[in-house]
Amino acid sequence: MRLVVIRWGVAAIALAVACLYLGRRLTLLLDRLLLARIRTPTVDRVLYDGGLRIGELDLTFGATNNLRYPLELCTDASFHVVLEAGGKNFTLGPRLNPIDPKGRVETDFKPDPGDEVTLKAGQSWLPWPTPFEYQFMSAHSPRWKRYVYYSLLWKKRNGARLGMRWRYQQDYTAGEWGRPLMMWNGQTGLLRVEIQ
Repeated sequence: MRLVVIRWGVAAIALAVACLYLGRRLTLLLDRLLLARIRTPTVDRVLYDGGLRIGELDLTFGATNNLRYPLELCTDASFHVVLEAGGKNFTLGPRLNPIDPKGRVETDFKPDPGDEVTLKAGQSWLPWPTPFEYQFMSAHSPRWKRYVYYSLLWKKRNGARLGMRWRYQQDYTAGEWGRPLMMWNGQTGLLRVEIQ
């Protein structure tokens, strides 16, 4: 009986150590299979200000290597906003504000009539513990962390498709989950852009 208790104790300690040191990796593995869906704003208007803003949601163009993802937004001759990535172009929709003569990039646009634009979000089912993390500039340090994923799918009537996917981090501090943030830690940012 004593041997069984010792084995269970060792197993519990091994599991606790695995959660502390492998927690984030386990979360990433599980995130490939299963996410908890969360609400997102509808996409009827988009603002580009160096990244995309949809409602109150800011979607950065920073990649996981902490550099800007290799893509550009520009306005074509017909006053439509075009996204260029990987040698391919995707026309997003008509621009709603004039081009700024001083060169500011703020571009307000909306989908073309007939476009299907969906923004989906999901968060990790399994957060990972961070009991030894301490933040000097804050009164509270996060005790748990999880990832939040955003997926934008934009379909045109002619069959063209744009898919974009982001990963952000959300901290559990002072009894509640904070806003998902781009952490510039090599783990968060724009993961991929696909144009078909």
